[in-house]
Amino acid sequence: MLNLEGFISSDRMFAPPHPLAENLMRHLPDVQVASSEEVREIQLRDRIPGLVKRLIPLNPLTAWEYWWCVPGRILLPEDMELLNNDRNRVEEILSQLVWLLGGHCFSDRTPMDGDSSPLDDWQQVLAFVEATGVKPDLLDIDFFPTAIEPRPLFPSSNMSDEITEDNENWENYVAIEPGHWHIEFFQLEPIEGGFAIVQPKQLCSCQIWTGKPFIKNVKTGETITRYDLWVSCPHDLISPLGYHY
Repeated sequence: MLNLEGFISSDRMFAPPHPLAENLMRHLPDVQVASSEEVREIQLRDRIPGLVKRLIPLNPLTAWEYWWCVPGRILLPEDMELLNNDRNRVEEILSQLVWLLGGHCFSDRTPMDGDSSPLDDWQQVLAFVEATGVKPDLLDIDFFPTAIEPRPLFPSSNMSDEITEDNENWENYVAIEPGHWHIEFFQLEPIEGGFAIVQPKQLCSCQIWTGKPFIKNVKTGETITRYDLWVSCPHDLISPLGYHY
């Protein structure tokens, strides 16, 4: 088993308990069938948290935890207190991953194809986020394992001329995404009884890659770096196990 002492110490792997832990498993209607007003009313009445704990893999045997908000719910004051108290620990882990592998930052105006210069300082990542006009109140962190897609669907926008000209021959390409961590930054706004994510959400992310994502032409061997292939799926666990959202 990989010894991570000295890099990310074992005592930093665990998120603190939720002050309303006894209410985490209380029932709320599915956001697909209930209105946001109904969900909010029940949350406030029964003090049901808007958070769930995610386990983010570092390797097959080691994962670290953080609290993430459940889509469709508001954040209670107790949720915000927990997030604020745990923010330094989470950013410490992310800063070590950025230092180790580099972080590639993207906004609406950042090209998604071609080589990107990674940042190795978490404070530089936060400066990029602030420069886009986003206040990073909330972090959404996912781990995506390595994936190979023989028949990729290329993005419809931000496409290079080379790929556009070869649109009719997509079957000539294979897409490769090495394992990576994807961090999205969200801004919050106060609402009655708590806080909610500002909508519409502005694109602002940091991707920490273990290798370079690319497409390769199976006939010519030509490779093109792309950071928007989306051929992998998040591989995160939720705690308590069996919890769904």
